[in-house]
Amino acid sequence: MNATLALDSEQVDDDFRALVEMAPDAVFLADAVGHLVFVNDAACAMSGWPRSQLLGRPIDRLLAGHWPRGGETPPSPWQHGRLDAAPSVLRRADGSPLDVRVTARMAAGGRIQAWAREAVPPAQAADDPGRRRMQHTLSANERLLQTVFDLLPVGIWMADQAGWIVGNNPAAERIWGGAHYTDLPHHGDYKGWRVDTGEPIAPEDSAMARAITQGETTPRELVRIQGFDGSFKTIINSGAPLRNEDGDITGAIVVNEDITLLHEAQEKQRASEELLRTVFNLLPVGVWIADRDGEITLSNPAAEHMWSGEGCSGPPSGNVTYKAWWAETGAPIAESEWALARALRGESARNELIRIQCFDGSTRTMMNWAAPIRSAAGEIIGAAMVNEDVTSLQYTQEQLRSAVHGRERILAVVAHDLRNPLAALMAHAAVVELAARRLAGGEKVVAQAASMVDIVRRMSGLVKDLLSVSAAGAGGHHMLVLSPVDPSSLLSRAAEAMRPLMAEKGLALDIRPAEELPALRADADRILRVLGNLLDNALKFTEPGGRVTIAAKATTAGVRFSVANSGAPVAEPNLEVMFQPFWQAGGDKAGTGLGLAICRSIVEAHGGTIWAEPSEGQRLRVCFVIPRG
Repeated sequence: MNATLALDSEQVDDDFRALVEMAPDAVFLADAVGHLVFVNDAACAMSGWPRSQLLGRPIDRLLAGHWPRGGETPPSPWQHGRLDAAPSVLRRADGSPLDVRVTARMAAGGRIQAWAREAVPPAQAADDPGRRRMQHTLSANERLLQTVFDLLPVGIWMADQAGWIVGNNPAAERIWGGAHYTDLPHHGDYKGWRVDTGEPIAPEDSAMARAITQGETTPRELVRIQGFDGSFKTIINSGAPLRNEDGDITGAIVVNEDITLLHEAQEKQRASEELLRTVFNLLPVGVWIADRDGEITLSNPAAEHMWSGEGCSGPPSGNVTYKAWWAETGAPIAESEWALARALRGESARNELIRIQCFDGSTRTMMNWAAPIRSAAGEIIGAAMVNEDVTSLQYTQEQLRSAVHGRERILAVVAHDLRNPLAALMAHAAVVELAARRLAGGEKVVAQAASMVDIVRRMSGLVKDLLSVSAAGAGGHHMLVLSPVDPSSLLSRAAEAMRPLMAEKGLALDIRPAEELPALRADADRILRVLGNLLDNALKFTEPGGRVTIAAKATTAGVRFSVANSGAPVAEPNLEVMFQPFWQAGGDKAGTGLGLAICRSIVEAHGGTIWAEPSEGQRLRVCFVIPRG
């Protein structure tokens, strides 16, 4: 019996709930502190709020009037804890007021039960066709407004006069990762910082709070927020007060636009621009950027320093105060010939050596580059020019060139002037030798005269060597006596001349000429001198029992001659420096150190090249190419 009664009681509760849900009037149930704990479908439809956003909302934020709290004595116009069709205003989700009639009573535990019905003027009966059409139109407009509201990509928040957040659209919750329906003192749940200063935004300083308390409109402030899901975003925040017909503030609306990705991209771009600006300013070369009209729009400190002009606008772009000359010819550079001007015509300039007159009157030597700047479509929209100050380097090169030229000139003069006295000494020594041979007991004089002839001959050879080195610096080609030459014959003659000396030291000498070698137009005596010097070096630096190989082969350029000898390999760094004048292997003091330098001067005078290279099983191989005639 008790179970049956309990089942019947549950059934009665379910039936009662279904009956309340079907009721045409809005039904509200609030707890002892006035927060809504139950609403029916009619209440949701009348207010425009979904059930989830109505539950927990204070009833006095929804229905205007004086409502008791926490079991307090019901205020006027409550009579005996009841309201009977009392006029009130329902605050709808879209902010519009709706005149209603409210019937309410105090239930057990201080709870409040309330019914609300739209107040209908007597002239508009429920069955009036015009009213029905108006209600249908209003309902359609509300649905359209709600659809647009929900589809907006920006977040929208609305608050009432007391600062309670009473509504938002889905975009607002996406931006903030949720929503808290709080009053003004608790707006701190929404955490934000000003992007420009990083200063946290206090609840009373939020756009919503300022709109309600001060009537202030906030246009597009940049704010960094922390959502309820812990994520950080950057938004553009705008707020404005809502006012009634009398101008009184009835609430506020705030709009959030999520620009996180855009802001991050802008920050990266700013960082890249700052990096580029820093590098641009630190470059040791001068850089100039001009627009399509030739006006300088950007330059770095190095560029302005090079021209020694404070506040100068850079290289010429129609400005005749800029003076420069071509370094090689000394001819002045016309306005149209400047690299920047030519770049604006589509021409690139590379490694142009110019001399400029700076604004302080000094001169500098510059290496100049320039190129046009084009759009994606290929149109010239400007030009860039780079100046490198090579004044010190140019001065050093000129000094070095002058010193080398002076040395070569002195060397040539001394060597040339020594030939005549040496020839005279040789002639006198020969006469003395002949006279001594006719005298009885003149053997000692003959020997001394012969020794003197040998010494003079060797000094003459040294003079020729000095002349050959000096001729290399002057080109040397005019000293050559060119004629058709058989390379195989040169190879054989050089080898046969050295064979007795090689045999005396116990060295094997191999000759490896190619089967067919093209004829050359060369100075045979000087090529033989090159081969003789190379074989002499091989003889000097090859241990007894070693091997020397002399070879020749045809190449595309001409004929390549080579001399290789056995022994410990020569260190790589020495393979190039050994051709410098006065260089001696291992500190050897037996010679002058001019042999390989003379070889190079002779080969280069023929238009050829000479080099040393490592060779497996060999000390080294020296090769030189004489081009075809």
